[in-house]
Formats: sequence, structure tokens, C-alpha cells
Amino acid sequence: MRTSVRHSAVITSAVAALAALGAAPAGAAPAAATPASVCGSGYTQIDSHAFRDSSVELARVYLFYNASTKYNCVVTFHASATAGQTLTTGAWLDVDGDGKEQVKDQGKYSSYAGPVRLAAGTHCVKWGGLIEVGGGTYSYTSPWSHCG
Repeated sequence: MRTSVRHSAVITSAVAALAALGAAPAGAAPAAATPASVCGSGYTQIDSHAFRDSSVELARVYLFYNASTKYNCVVTFHASATAGQTLTTGAWLDVDGDGKEQVKDQGKYSSYAGPVRLAAGTHCVKWGGLIEVGGGTYSYTSPWSHCG
């Protein structure tokens, strides 16, 4: 009994500490989360692509850049039409010539996928995302772009 109480208290304390820092699991949007706030301070939006079914926006994938750190960040956010629905959602980023694999976050999320980040410096990036809604998959991958 004493062990389970101690573990419960430790878990409760850890959750409270994370909440105080504003930390949240991937895909769980904190109150008033925006694509920019998910990437973090210093990031500026440089591109986006909307996923639409007819005239209804389902989600949007965003590309951000931090000039101080030379990092790019990608996040795919559900639009109001899909907000709160647990759907397969993904975000990915690749940097040309960095010798690293593409970074990707994909899973069943109710608000967003990502953030995924890589240092880009003067290299081109390929970025994109996806959302699966009602049996359809909406996906986008950019060409190599936003070079240096």
C-alpha cells in the first residue's frame, strides 16, 4: 500500500511540474495552442499548405524557421472541421545534404502532429504532412525549397 501511494504521489508531482512548465504530450494541444507556439519562441512562419475536401479545410501543415538557431520546424494542425477528432495526422521534414534521415511524427492525434525540427542553415528543405479523414488520405510533400 505504501509503495503505491508513493508512486502515485511521484506521478502526481511530475504531472503538476510538467503542467507548470507548459509541457504537453505530442498531439495534445495546450490551451490556445497555435502552430507557432508549438514550434517555440523565435520561429517565423515561412510557408503552409492546406488540406481541403472541396471547400472545407481539414488541416494545414506549417513550415517555420528560426533565424537565430537556423532550425526549421514543421507542424500539421487540425482545422475547425476536424478539431477534437482523433485522426491519423503527420508532419515531416528533411534537409538536403545534411546526411540525416527525414524526421517524422505521425500518429492518431486530435489537434496536431509535430513539432519536428532540423537544423537547415543554408540547405534546402523538403517538408510536408498528412491527415486521414473519412477514408481519404490528404498528403503534401514540398519540393526542395527555402534554400539558405
